[in-house]
Amino acid sequence: MYNINDLTTFMVKTITEESYPIIICGICDKNKRQESLDNLLELKKIKFNGLKDPFFIDYRLAEKVKTISTDYIKALGVSIVIGGVHQSTGGIIGSPKSNITSSDKDIELLDGGLVVVSIPGGPGFIVKSDEITAKKIYRESMLKDKSVINRVLSILSNIIKYDVNLGLIITDGCGPNSRGSAVTIENDRICMRIL
Repeated sequence: MYNINDLTTFMVKTITEESYPIIICGICDKNKRQESLDNLLELKKIKFNGLKDPFFIDYRLAEKVKTISTDYIKALGVSIVIGGVHQSTGGIIGSPKSNITSSDKDIELLDGGLVVVSIPGGPGFIVKSDEITAKKIYRESMLKDKSVINRVLSILSNIIKYDVNLGLIITDGCGPNSRGSAVTIENDRICMRIL
């Protein structure tokens, strides 16, 4: 079990070699923040070769993350914008050590007291809390009539409401009504990037 003081968040917004905007964020060992960023910047080299298949985009992201991640990266989220995609995709979240699967309202417990909530169409989030708190945040944030960005703000509001001091939120970057974004939460510091 990790103490919250042993973990930190990181986030970077950049462009891939194929000119796709991408945000990479995560939770890692506190003394490995820069190494985590450096390691995951390898995602800039990811190639899609013009393919627009929603499954392929997420699978390719997850596959690349799995091959470049190290043990000190505990959890992460990635959002990428690829134009011309007609279904929500381009956002992944979870442990880089987990098997690659599509989200289907999953709640997954990770090492260190981290809980991943992944929702098709997003947003997904990771919090350092118990499963009950993560479910409360989910239930109170995911009203059907809210836009994705309003859901992000609701998740953030509920993370604060339930005194969760470490977490991240990620949205899909591709498809109709998608706007790639990421939020990291660490104690009293909140950082947000939008693609």
